[in-house]
Amino acid sequence: MLSQLRRIVQDVAQEPSLESALAGLVRNVKQALRTECCSVYLADYEQQHFMLMATDGLNPHAIGKVSIGFSEGLIGWVGQREEPINLAQAHLHPRFKVTPEVSEDCFSAFLGCPIIHHRKVLGVLTIQQSDSRIFNEDEESFLVTLGVQLASVLVNAEMRKMSSGGTASAQQNSQMQGLIGAPGIAIGEAYVLQPASDFDAISLKHTDDPEKELNRFYRAVKVTKAEFNRLAERMSGHLPADALAIFDVYHQLLDAASLGNEIEAQIKQGWCAKSALKLVVERFARQFDDMDDPYLRERGTDIRDLGQRVLNHLLETEQRQHRLPEHVVLVAENVSASMLAEIPRAQLVAIVSLKGSVNSHAAIMARALGIPAVMGVDELPLMQWQGQRLIVDGYQGHILVSPADAICQEYRTLISKDAELSARYQAELHLPAKSSCGHDFSLMVNSGLAIELETTQSEFTNGVGLYRTEFPFIMRSRFPTELEQVELYRKVLQGYPGKPVVMRTLDVGGDKPLPYFPISEENPFLGWRGIRLTLDHPEIFLVQIRAMLKANIGYNNLHILLPMISDLAEVDESLRLIRQAWFEVDDEFNGENIVAKPKVGVMIEVPSIMFQLPELARKVDFCSVGTNDLTQYLLAVDRNNPRVGNLYDAMHPAVLRALNQLGQQAQGLQFPISICGELGGEPLGVLTLAAMGFNSFSMNHSNLAKIKWLLRRIDMAELRLLLPDVLACQSPKQVRVLVQRFLDQKQLLNQLRA
Repeated sequence: MLSQLRRIVQDVAQEPSLESALAGLVRNVKQALRTECCSVYLADYEQQHFMLMATDGLNPHAIGKVSIGFSEGLIGWVGQREEPINLAQAHLHPRFKVTPEVSEDCFSAFLGCPIIHHRKVLGVLTIQQSDSRIFNEDEESFLVTLGVQLASVLVNAEMRKMSSGGTASAQQNSQMQGLIGAPGIAIGEAYVLQPASDFDAISLKHTDDPEKELNRFYRAVKVTKAEFNRLAERMSGHLPADALAIFDVYHQLLDAASLGNEIEAQIKQGWCAKSALKLVVERFARQFDDMDDPYLRERGTDIRDLGQRVLNHLLETEQRQHRLPEHVVLVAENVSASMLAEIPRAQLVAIVSLKGSVNSHAAIMARALGIPAVMGVDELPLMQWQGQRLIVDGYQGHILVSPADAICQEYRTLISKDAELSARYQAELHLPAKSSCGHDFSLMVNSGLAIELETTQSEFTNGVGLYRTEFPFIMRSRFPTELEQVELYRKVLQGYPGKPVVMRTLDVGGDKPLPYFPISEENPFLGWRGIRLTLDHPEIFLVQIRAMLKANIGYNNLHILLPMISDLAEVDESLRLIRQAWFEVDDEFNGENIVAKPKVGVMIEVPSIMFQLPELARKVDFCSVGTNDLTQYLLAVDRNNPRVGNLYDAMHPAVLRALNQLGQQAQGLQFPISICGELGGEPLGVLTLAAMGFNSFSMNHSNLAKIKWLLRRIDMAELRLLLPDVLACQSPKQVRVLVQRFLDQKQLLNQLRA
């Protein structure tokens, strides 16, 4: 049964159109379960009904014509209950709706199963039988399992239809929903970096120039054959002759008389080279998979390996042909710092990441650059985006594909209004961060991604609350030397003379891997990251601390911050290594008393350290709350996983109560505390934190002017009155409504894009 399920899902995924995929689905399910009828209805949320999209057993002329309301009939009942409905005599049920057009009078038994994706009912899959019987547990389990596996496949097929396979009107204005990564709106052309070079990522497309596609295929085959010749030559002294024969087999398969001939035929029928390759390779591989002989079954793997190599070369030539657009919307499976470095900042207008969520590293980088980002858009094959005009709405998490000119004009108006608001904030950037009642705030910047851009506002800030040292490490192909680090850190320190610069020691792991130091873990966010990694590699830690100390000579504004601390022993070991590095550097300068001892602090992001604050206060000089990871660990939600992205929320009452307790305890200990997480750079977040008594916030430079503008308009006495009601809330939504109501009463809400 498992193999049948897998085959049905694979067949649906490989069909070039949604209609043919659904037709194959009902045919295969009917055959697998030996029923008399199988049908599939898809939900239309605009019309509020389920439309019959495919059937094998009902009247085929009803396809695309018969619809059943969301609250009507057994189909609507399955959708409402979001669970299977199994009936022996469906026509006797009070919810049964007579629909003469489908000709189902002869069927009595009914089993309907919802198809659900991200809590949304996409459709209903049904089987029917003339006998009056309850479908057995195996049949029901089969249909439920199939529905679960089909959900993402059907979404994928529908996306392909909207963006490439449909009519001109269908291609325009199709909208995809992702997760809000960074606020703002941008219009640009999709530029895909590091495309996923596997057949699952390739959607089927036709071509208007078969001759051009044939030539592309011939070139890819030529390069692949040359690659096999090199591999065979390299391995000739290490493998026996019979093992080397596989390379001859590959050559033969690529020849016109074998796979090559089939692929050429598909291209001549109008498919592009990638699509033709996909169709032929997957068809041949499936045929081998079905064979009984184990040796022949293994040939399916050879076919896929061969096809993969040809595909890689097709994609390489395709990538080289794509010019860098004037307005770049960077699209990637996982946007990284090195990818951002490849795009000139003047041309980069937005980011779309197929993976990740609101506080994944890619989203944080987008906010640092002040550009909109939408995350977790994982339903469309990556290469489908290339060259498409996109509107990225970072306020709503929407992406509009190939929007009409009228829609673009509407969004340009919104962009213009955003610019007006930004100008209003910037006009007060030079003024002190002081509330209307005279309460002072310390506003600092999070830095590390774009130093030149970030230091332009240095005179209007209180310093750097978080310098992420990992970016220079991530953007290199090796660990930077001590001298290279000295030069990097000196630029930052000299950019903020007389103001504190808090440099966090190397914080990699989780969603920030080093390309030259790969870490493979089942649960990286609970694994070897942050201080855990660097303490295990003191040679990395000591070199970095030495570089910081040397860069600080003559400036004396360095503070050192330790990330991912979960235990006091880690603090003790870190302090020991920092002292060692200081003695080493001081000795290099012959004890001339020019090497300052910097203040050392700890990031509060692992919940365990929150309960050790009194002991911590006796060991270090300050602490800084990283609300991003603290929220992740308190709520047990992977902030990089779009499937649970809706559960990640720093305004969750449990998070806010923990922060309030932390702030109160730090104030009682007279232990300097600041906020360096994303929550402190959001209007609703900073008001809530200020009500708790937090006075020091570090944020992305793009948020600085707006937050200062907001804080200058609040009265602390009024804000503190809000806190008990906030802490009594039971959901993040309630918190937001409460704080927004406060802003509305102050006539500030309509002046903020919060």
